[in-house]
Amino acid sequence: MIVNLLDKLLFGGLLLIALQVPVLSDHYVQYLSGYYEATKLQLEGFRSTAARHGYPDEFAMISDLLQNPSPIIKDDARQKQQTLQEYDEQAQSLATLINGNYFERAWFISSPKQWKTLERVLVNFKPGIPLSFNDLGYSVLIALLLSALLTLPFRMLSTRKARA
Repeated sequence: MIVNLLDKLLFGGLLLIALQVPVLSDHYVQYLSGYYEATKLQLEGFRSTAARHGYPDEFAMISDLLQNPSPIIKDDARQKQQTLQEYDEQAQSLATLINGNYFERAWFISSPKQWKTLERVLVNFKPGIPLSFNDLGYSVLIALLLSALLTLPFRMLSTRKARA
């Protein structure tokens, strides 16, 4: 009887936690979208500047700036390169969070590389229930599996005691 109660409590707790992954993912998308849009505006400025000065694209402009002997111009070019790289990373992150399945989103959010961003997202996080049937289904399935795995040793132990 205690094992059954433990199993139900564990399942309920795990379900509440599993339900938060899609909600947290949505918060993460909103957080990253702001940075993505700001970076996109910067890149449009780079493209506009490159076009005004006769460069075919921002990459050619940056390459030319890197050849300049002035250290400040080289630093500016490196910052522009960094911005381009961050934009690509942000686009990949958003694609994973928007198009990825439950497990891909959970893996992305929980990866050590994302911990600093996750801390900032958690500041404004409000728990909720996901509205997607897929997310609900995955959450229930994960909670059931984890609950079964975690209570399995107790069930085996109580079965042995009942037989003895």
